[in-house]
Amino acid sequence: MANFLLIDTSTACCSVAIAKDNEVLYQKIIETGNQHATMLPAFSQACLQSTNILLKDINAIGISIGPGSYTGLRVGLSFAKAICYANQIPLIAVSTLQMITYGMLTITNHTKGIYLPMIDARRMEVFTANLNEKADFIKEPFPKIINDSFINELPTTEKIFAAGNGAFKLKSFTHQHSMQIIDEQICKAQYLATPTFEKFSKNDFSDIVNTEPFYLKQFGEIVV
Repeated sequence: MANFLLIDTSTACCSVAIAKDNEVLYQKIIETGNQHATMLPAFSQACLQSTNILLKDINAIGISIGPGSYTGLRVGLSFAKAICYANQIPLIAVSTLQMITYGMLTITNHTKGIYLPMIDARRMEVFTANLNEKADFIKEPFPKIINDSFINELPTTEKIFAAGNGAFKLKSFTHQHSMQIIDEQICKAQYLATPTFEKFSKNDFSDIVNTEPFYLKQFGEIVV
């Protein structure tokens, strides 16, 4: 069995978890304010102590790589890289949108449909993607403004689920399309457990030196 330290700083929420294979043993989380740099060391230590797992027994670190908060992603990845480099621990990068989808699947019980994880990108814009009930990408991540055009592009023959801190922007359009908006906070490190375990099983590791946050677009770039 493998032990994983899991880190998510993609939003204002900061969370760290310990998992054994794909089973989460413990998690520390703070949902208010951008306190990633301050909380990550303390949260990581608390998770290790609470599970009686030593850093030398961690087999890999799973990190949500983005898209998301520009500052949060940089802080989280830098912290993870430092631990990996100093302790010779493999790094596993997971799409934040895929992480959110795994959270959605625990709520929908893998109901067949199209999953729309959404990260708030200010105003009516989100970072999103289309995934299926297996958390496989149907449409790769893209930035999009939520408007009538976006809603009209959604298929009407399949159940649609949406979640994430940008999904609230869909609420004014639900009368135009049948969809389930999941309000629960699911931008959490615990939902990195399954994709981290799957990548670890395939030796799908990220380059500690060259891996960068996946911003999806440059700060200030206009999306239509």
